[in-house]
Amino acid sequence: MEPVKSEVIAIANPKGGCGKTTTAVNLATCISALKRKVLLIDLDSQASATIGLGIKPYLCRFSVAEVLLNSAGKAGEAVYSTKVKNLSIIPAKSSLADVETELRKQEGGGLVLKSRLNQILSAYDYIFIDTSPSLGALTLNALTIAQRVIIPVQTQFYALRGLGQLLNMVNIVKARVNPNLCRIRILATMYDPRTRLSQNILSELRKRFEKELFKTIIPISTRLAEAPGYGLPAPLYDSHCSGTIAYRKLAREVIANEKM
Repeated sequence: MEPVKSEVIAIANPKGGCGKTTTAVNLATCISALKRKVLLIDLDSQASATIGLGIKPYLCRFSVAEVLLNSAGKAGEAVYSTKVKNLSIIPAKSSLADVETELRKQEGGGLVLKSRLNQILSAYDYIFIDTSPSLGALTLNALTIAQRVIIPVQTQFYALRGLGQLLNMVNIVKARVNPNLCRIRILATMYDPRTRLSQNILSELRKRFEKELFKTIIPISTRLAEAPGYGLPAPLYDSHCSGTIAYRKLAREVIANEKM
């Protein structure tokens, strides 16, 4: 099935350390390998997705901060190519933290990203947005433009902490701002089959989110953790590691379920 043009997918979880950026970078990479044109938007002031794709934030004249402030002229000026064929990125810089504060003060600050990106969305098959680990104005901006939300949940202690708040935010945005925001999908990450804890958390996710949970499970993987340090997504760092294989499987699942 050919993908719907401009499918915007926000990857969000207010809890840090859940594999959110790892998912954003590697899922975008694996989908681009399936001959889809992909844009990754780094909406986190830590710029981890930017760095993970080998781009130095301080060398970027324009970033998502300038797009949100409308000082980049056209949003296309903030789009950079990456080492991955078919994958581009709008990078983040530390100045994005100040933009978050400004957006909170603005009336309609949660709708800024949507208006700024309208001119370039149709150029891509998929747009992934890596959000910050919070429920602030930046995450709200991502949800107002997204058709889907993927929530990575690590199969570890405190895994479900903060999940209820995010689900409430999604429902509010869908009801008040973005009726095109489809139901969320849950992705189990950092799974270690050797531990009873991981097994129990996965079992709980399957019971609570039977319809929303992806079949693909992302395993705990040293190679996944190492790759960003080399400025590479996992498929370029180690194409045969368990993490890469899992994200390839996830990419096929995402594409096969366009209306998830």
